[in-house]
Amino acid sequence: MTWPEGARGRAFAAAYLVAFAVMVVGIALVLGSQLSGRDLLVWPAAAMAVAGQLIITGLARLLRDAVPASLTKGRADPRNVAWNRMSLGRELPGAWRAVRG
Repeated sequence: MTWPEGARGRAFAAAYLVAFAVMVVGIALVLGSQLSGRDLLVWPAAAMAVAGQLIITGLARLLRDAVPASLTKGRADPRNVAWNRMSLGRELPGAWRAVRG
């Protein structure tokens, strides 16, 4: 995926990095709460995971034009490809480079 140039691209990349971290921490806290048998953090952790995923979904929709044709394989919707790559963390190195300039 190609991140947009300039401040807009840096803002999108930074939002993605934060959203991915929030999602991963939320999932880890949910799993940790379930393993420990304590339900204290389940709802806040689930809210974190959902919030991170909502931001990633919004970014995938905004960045659908940044998905190269080679990644869509002719049939796949660019929004789905962007969402899959972002949710799996495959865009973390590119986002980090975009943020660093």
